[in-house]
Amino acid sequence: MNGSLLIWVVLALTIFWCVGLYNRLMRMRARGLDALGSVEKYLRKYAIMVDAHLSEPGVVRAEWDGSDAVNEIWGDWEPLLKQLHSLGVALNELHAAPFDVPMLMRMTGVFEELLNAWDFLCDQPSDLAGPVVPEVLKFQWGVNTAKVQSARGGFNQIMHKYNEAIAQFPARIVVGVMRFSPAGQF
Repeated sequence: MNGSLLIWVVLALTIFWCVGLYNRLMRMRARGLDALGSVEKYLRKYAIMVDAHLSEPGVVRAEWDGSDAVNEIWGDWEPLLKQLHSLGVALNELHAAPFDVPMLMRMTGVFEELLNAWDFLCDQPSDLAGPVVPEVLKFQWGVNTAKVQSARGGFNQIMHKYNEAIAQFPARIVVGVMRFSPAGQF
């Protein structure tokens, strides 16, 4: 009788521990999704800022269809607009697998290319109408970039803790059964 009682106690403790582990990992994933939502919100602001600038009176405006064809009307802004389009596509794809390592690596690459396109645009020489990028837009871009970097840091910290949690013993024994896998970082 004592042996079967001990087995039931160990089984109950194991089940309670597994439920607790599952809940902890799900909370961490939910926090990660919230943090990724913050990153996405700030990333989408780039397109809003550029669109608002290009919609101002006196700025040449034409609809860009997202194709790779050269659009002479956009001139210096075309590489940035292409990167903003790529960023939007990557963000939409990220919704299907938000913690997928290759997807987050792709997002990192697209974001870096966007920043490179921005730097290229800002380095363009001024013409008779003034600088290609107005100072107000440069300031807004810089503030938003700081917010993106901060939100990325928060997301990466949460995912690092999540990855540590699923790698700890004895959790690593059961996380595969629970369908938890390591998450990528942005």
